[in-house]
Amino acid sequence: MFILPPAKVWRIVFSLLVINFALGQRSPRSVERLYYEGQYEALAHDHLNPDNTSPSVLLMYASSYYHLGESDKAFELYQKAFSRMKLSEAHHPFLTEYGRLNLERENAALAAECFNTALAQVKYPDSLALLSLYIAYAKQLKDAKDPKPEGFRWVVYNLGDINTPESEYSLFIHRGRMYFITRRDPQRGKDPADLLPHEALYWRKSPAEEPKPIGFFSKKHEGIAGFIKDTMIVYRSARRRGDFYISYPEGEGWSQPKYWKAFPNSRKGSEDALCEDPKTGEIIFSSDRKGTKGGKDLWKTRRLPDGKFSKPENLSSLNSQYNEDAPFIVGDTLFFAHDGPMSVGGYDIFYSIRQADGKWGPPQRLPRPFNTPAHDIYLFLTRPDSIYLSSNRMGGKGKMDLYLIVKEPLPPAPQPTAPRIYTFAGKAYDVRTGQPVPVSIVLQPQSSYSALSFKTQENGTFSQLKPSAGEYLLFAYAEGYAQYVQPISFPDTGDVVQDIPMISAEELKRIRLPRVHFNFDKYDLRAEAPPSIDSVLRLLQAYPTLIIEVGGHTDSIGTREYNQGLSERRANTVYKYLIERGVPSYRLTKKGYSEDKPMVPNSTPYNRFLNRRVEFTPLVGRPKELD
Repeated sequence: MFILPPAKVWRIVFSLLVINFALGQRSPRSVERLYYEGQYEALAHDHLNPDNTSPSVLLMYASSYYHLGESDKAFELYQKAFSRMKLSEAHHPFLTEYGRLNLERENAALAAECFNTALAQVKYPDSLALLSLYIAYAKQLKDAKDPKPEGFRWVVYNLGDINTPESEYSLFIHRGRMYFITRRDPQRGKDPADLLPHEALYWRKSPAEEPKPIGFFSKKHEGIAGFIKDTMIVYRSARRRGDFYISYPEGEGWSQPKYWKAFPNSRKGSEDALCEDPKTGEIIFSSDRKGTKGGKDLWKTRRLPDGKFSKPENLSSLNSQYNEDAPFIVGDTLFFAHDGPMSVGGYDIFYSIRQADGKWGPPQRLPRPFNTPAHDIYLFLTRPDSIYLSSNRMGGKGKMDLYLIVKEPLPPAPQPTAPRIYTFAGKAYDVRTGQPVPVSIVLQPQSSYSALSFKTQENGTFSQLKPSAGEYLLFAYAEGYAQYVQPISFPDTGDVVQDIPMISAEELKRIRLPRVHFNFDKYDLRAEAPPSIDSVLRLLQAYPTLIIEVGGHTDSIGTREYNQGLSERRANTVYKYLIERGVPSYRLTKKGYSEDKPMVPNSTPYNRFLNRRVEFTPLVGRPKELD
């Protein structure tokens, strides 16, 4: 066995390390260290060659992009990794992320497979609960049905002039101005929890202007929670809690927000969004304060005569162990976002109808296109036919986008029109006199045995429904006339007209047809036979619709049974001669007559020679099977 010297081995190893460094490829251990330290951005900047990277390392790169919100890149790398490994070979965090990505792409079956495979690996209650929730999402997505059209459709438009590759959400329109939250400003600093820029409140004064930061607070999160009449409710969040602030119109802008002392902001929780009930004057808001069932809940409070607010009450009939957020009221309908097992994925927008007793009815999920397997939240309704919302659904411009969903009438359904009926028409007439001839017609498809038959009128005309497209043979029969055959092609559409010139039996008498004679007990052609048969070829060219019978005959020597076979062989010899020279088989029939039809008595050797023959006879009249 050949063994490299140690010095050469180290030179090769060093060369490989240099090549990997030049190509930007990290060692698997280095990738693993950075990944578990949360250095996702460092990994995202690597010059990765997926085809030369092991599946286990690809999973960590894919997960890094997933944590950075780069959904498409994460999905691409996960697909490459799992094309080279089984789902069961991956750890449950990667399976969970890959399942979520498949769920967002509406592949409910593969998403459920990922979640169930991950579920078999986990033991901790939190992980079990989360995967069970995701499995419920996949089932809801699989069972979701689009509403039936009712004369209109909801059309989704991405607000592409506002959205960026980052996140925009929580849109409000107040007195013609647009307000929303964005995470496009890196100068605000990054949130250590998700490595994204802190939230910033932007506004646009008119559709012609570019959105600009409103600039209330320079650090941490700021956003818009809603409006109460002309008062803007701003939230400011820091150290995992947020409070409501209030700002008033001031000139062309807004006053610096002040902490809303009168409102019952929680000490350890966070208040994020609110709306005012136009019927009761109550403020409904979302919060994770003490007493919440789970995550965030919807709460209500009302202003007291002294200007303060009542103790917040939990809207327990709408809340769950999951999150309820982003309330918005229109008349007797309360919209809000919920991310429990009745969603098709993440936050979905639900609604509840106020009952006669003033309580809120059971929540119902809005159908598509309002909800998708991604997060759909922050509904804002300007008119019954125009609804804004925020979503990170597939096909967006950034990590979270603003959308406008508009109710548009369906285009008028096309009025059913009677199908165009195409006809096959024509007339049959005597080719010599031009007089009409009533005939029987048979259309035989060349690709099948089923035929269509009908008769003309007494004046020789006919008009029928056009048969199916294809190639046919048209046969026409009438007493006292030669049988007629003509190939005909029927297109898919369009009328077809075909006249049928018939040759009378009297006209046929003017045609002189030769005979072909044979030697005793032979059926091969004699030397003089071909010129005679060639004259038949010329006749068939001159009369292209005739059907000719090739009839074989014998003399009386031998048994009748033997002579029958011999007559058939003679007919077949001439038949094959004609076929080989291009005569279509549908223009020929062949028949053996044995010794039954002698031309002259078989009394002399010469007479017997004359009876050993093949005759050519144009077929006349109607076949018996048509009677």
